[in-house]
Amino acid sequence: MLNDKKNEPAKSIFVANVKGGVGKSTLSIMLARALAKLMPPQNITVIDTDLQRTATEFLTVSNPEINVEFLPITPAFENTNISLVQQFIKQNEFKTGHVVIVDTPAGSSQRLWNLVAEGYCVLIPTTLSNADLLPTENFIRSMDKVKARYAKSLPHLVVCPNKIPFGQKDFSLMAERLKNHDVVIGPALRDLASVRHFYNGRTESWEKKSDGNAKNDFEKFGSFVQKYVLNGKLDKIYNEKNVEENIIPFGKVKN
Repeated sequence: MLNDKKNEPAKSIFVANVKGGVGKSTLSIMLARALAKLMPPQNITVIDTDLQRTATEFLTVSNPEINVEFLPITPAFENTNISLVQQFIKQNEFKTGHVVIVDTPAGSSQRLWNLVAEGYCVLIPTTLSNADLLPTENFIRSMDKVKARYAKSLPHLVVCPNKIPFGQKDFSLMAERLKNHDVVIGPALRDLASVRHFYNGRTESWEKKSDGNAKNDFEKFGSFVQKYVLNGKLDKIYNEKNVEENIIPFGKVKN
């Protein structure tokens, strides 16, 4: 449980990528659900900035104990709602043991990416296909530039491979492409879209409706975020300047 970490500073986690359809909303949903088993659910807030309202509609039904705010970032509401998201995050900085998860829309709004760069951590979902990896790498490069410009180690960038075929063990291509970027590679998610297969608008448990592989993947991912993000393992790695551990290949994460 994270209850013994109640004095930890609040953390803001953005789920972001310029590429659409890579699983941002679904990852936001399942991360919130996984963390709700590891910490008091009332200490979790999800800010849904995607006009599609996927995270809002799902979590309102499945996990009403989790705080959900809908602040769509669209051309019409961009300036106002980005400011509101900034205010909300700053207000929560003083709530120890609290985590804010921000589900972001696809697109290339510079003000939105400046907001993302103010977070503590950015989770970047992507598949292994070149169609997703190329824009993902460009997004990571833009985040690297912002961090270098201000000489910051934050936000921590965590690449989240999803839609990984069962039995896939070779991730050397992704690791090779990302080795010159300041990123961590998180555990593989075999079926990030599985959450949509059982959502039907009624309150039904994850345990009853999900397949075992997907459930296990999300539990492992929640534990990964708990250890490396919420409990500060990434901070320790950076403080020790252990460059070799900046990339942590999934399946080889040390316990």
